[in-house]
Amino acid sequence: MKSMRSLVAVIILFASSAVYAGSGTINPDPSDSCLKSDGTLIDPASYQSRVGEYFAPGGAAYIIPFLLPTLPLGEGFTTANLRMQLLSITNEGGLAKADLYGIGVRAAATVLPTDNYQGQSDKALNVTLIQASFLTPASTVRTDGDTGPFVITSAEGDKALAQYLNKAYDHGKNAGKYVFLRVSYTADPIPDGNNAYALLTQDATGDNEKPVLKYTTGAVFP
Repeated sequence: MKSMRSLVAVIILFASSAVYAGSGTINPDPSDSCLKSDGTLIDPASYQSRVGEYFAPGGAAYIIPFLLPTLPLGEGFTTANLRMQLLSITNEGGLAKADLYGIGVRAAATVLPTDNYQGQSDKALNVTLIQASFLTPASTVRTDGDTGPFVITSAEGDKALAQYLNKAYDHGKNAGKYVFLRVSYTADPIPDGNNAYALLTQDATGDNEKPVLKYTTGAVFP
């Protein structure tokens, strides 16, 4: 009888951990911003954000706050994916790549001057590289506001993003707070020349033009 009870418990545990409990999508908070390397914002209400050269040797990065949802007790993010539209690329022969980072969790969605970064490898405390080369000179520029094509995280980027969201969520302690992502240029110092990516932001008007964070949830925490 004891062994039968143990077997039933194992089956229940396996079933609860293998089934997704839900899914959702999140658009950025309206405070998402193009942030210059000197810490100032570039037109926070713009429908696009520059990533790359901005009055060299200065540059700009795209800072993206997302509101963390409240999940059922014991659940976390089992999968995650980030989708964006690349409006344009300006490449005068020296375009570098851009990386995707997770840069922290805060109670307010306000973008801070210290959120900016440009360079190859950000090793600051609590900053996590989610996908290197998220944008490259070969990235596909969108041709249609509804169908894209889109820039999306890779399979490895998806795994890293889900892990980062679970770290940010911290077993529900940070539900209702904002997790910040950043797309930043890898060149530092940035050479002179019009070399940059233009990503559509939360202020883009089309239903599919805004960045979107897609996720599924399930029992991932003991």
